[in-house]
Amino acid sequence: MSDDHLPSVGPVMAFTSRREEVVRFYTEIAGLKAELQGGATWLETENAQVVVHDPDDRQTEAEVRAQRGFVVWFGIDDVASAYARAKAAGCAVGAFQGDYFYARDPDGRYVGFHANEEHGHGHGHDH
Repeated sequence: MSDDHLPSVGPVMAFTSRREEVVRFYTEIAGLKAELQGGATWLETENAQVVVHDPDDRQTEAEVRAQRGFVVWFGIDDVASAYARAKAAGCAVGAFQGDYFYARDPDGRYVGFHANEEHGHGHGHDH
């Protein structure tokens, strides 16, 4: 049996200038629990986290945080190799950040890829 893990999903990010209203929507309508951490609010679900950021979040590439939809994150085992493949394919956005990076899929959606927790994801930034 292999030590490889299936990719995971999360967190899912949204950027808005109306963070308080957006958080209230998800807490009041969907019943999600909210926790403020730095410049973001983390919403808990059973199997993933939704993070609501202000539009000027400096840990996220400007073109990523400008999109109106959600940014889905995928936790993968070998994030450095995935970045190299994304860069070679011309779909990486910005630089490799050591344990995460952003990319655009063929339809133009921004996504994030981060190192699985079991593979050295301990860091001091939020996403």
